[in-house]
Amino acid sequence: MDDNIRWTVTDPIGKTIVLKKNTFNEHIRDDHAMKDAANRAAIEEQVKFTLHSPRFVVKDRKYAGNRKYLDLVDVPEEAESRVRTLTVIVDENDEVITWIPKRSINEGFTKGEEIYDARVAAEAGL
Repeated sequence: MDDNIRWTVTDPIGKTIVLKKNTFNEHIRDDHAMKDAANRAAIEEQVKFTLHSPRFVVKDRKYAGNRKYLDLVDVPEEAESRVRTLTVIVDENDEVITWIPKRSINEGFTKGEEIYDARVAAEAGL
C-alpha cells in the first residue's frame, strides 16, 4: 500500500477514491486560516460519508474529468453546529483534490447529465 494514502472509500458508482496524506496536510488543512483548517479537519469523516453516499455527483464544469460530490453536512462551529452544503472535488484519477463546506448551494448542471442522483437510484432500487 502507498505510504502517502490517508484513506480510500468506494463511491456509489463503483469508483475507489483516495485521499493522499500530502493533499490533506498541505492543501486541505494548511492552505487555510487556522479556524477554517480546523473545521475542514473536523468534517473529514463526513467527507468520507459524502463520497460513499452523496446526494448528487456532477461533472465539474470548469475542469473536464473532475467530479463534484454534494451533500448536506453538520459543521461544528464553537457552541453549535451549522448545516452546510459539502462539495468534495475528485479529479480524473479518483483522488480527492479538496472539500468545501458552503453556506449555500450554487452548483449547476445540465439536467440528465448528472453522474449520480441518490433519489433516482433509490427509486430504481439501486
